[in-house]
Amino acid sequence: MAGSTVRLRVAVSADETMTLDAVTVALEERGITVTATAPTIAAPDELLGGDPSAWLVVTDLDGWTHLGEVCDLVHGVRLPGVVLTPAPRGGLWGALLEAGAVAVLSADTDSDTIEDTLRDAAEGRHGHTPNEAEGLIAQWHLLRDGRERMHRLVRSLTVREHEVLELLYDGATVAEIAARFGVAQTTVRTQVKSILRKFEVGSQLAAVAAYDRYLRPPRS
Repeated sequence: MAGSTVRLRVAVSADETMTLDAVTVALEERGITVTATAPTIAAPDELLGGDPSAWLVVTDLDGWTHLGEVCDLVHGVRLPGVVLTPAPRGGLWGALLEAGAVAVLSADTDSDTIEDTLRDAAEGRHGHTPNEAEGLIAQWHLLRDGRERMHRLVRSLTVREHEVLELLYDGATVAEIAARFGVAQTTVRTQVKSILRKFEVGSQLAAVAAYDRYLRPPRS
């Protein structure tokens, strides 16, 4: 609770060493004891030294693989975890809550709120109401299911169609793709039409946007 005189003991994880150092200094300046630090790809036991009562995770969640790594870490560390991230409120927050985080905060959250949330976590209180947590987790399930569907669609592409899609994603035109592969533009257009049909979209732009969501977590 805010204003408690009990000294807070916190473990800290972050994606980057500079962030880890900066967060450690900021917490210590507020009278919080940082008991252990580790990158967000650490083994869970690296964070348990010094008997922390809560855990702060600072992460960008800048890729699906990284999201999985952070969720695995959150699930594996038996500490009440608070995640600080620039990822937009929504499905990615739900993934972290489902993994076991007790609260997710926006990266622009003020220091007082971060400290209060860490203290609440240490004292067994969650940072979201049950309805909020349920809604965020439901958004995560929709996002996860959509990506799994896209994974199946991408796997349905032929090798050449996948190559064409990658080039479209990189901004290449049909003419440039045809020149690269030494084929007629009509051949490439046929391959593009097949991609659109399999993705169930009506334009190259929509196909590229769908592929982008498949490759990277949403940022807005």
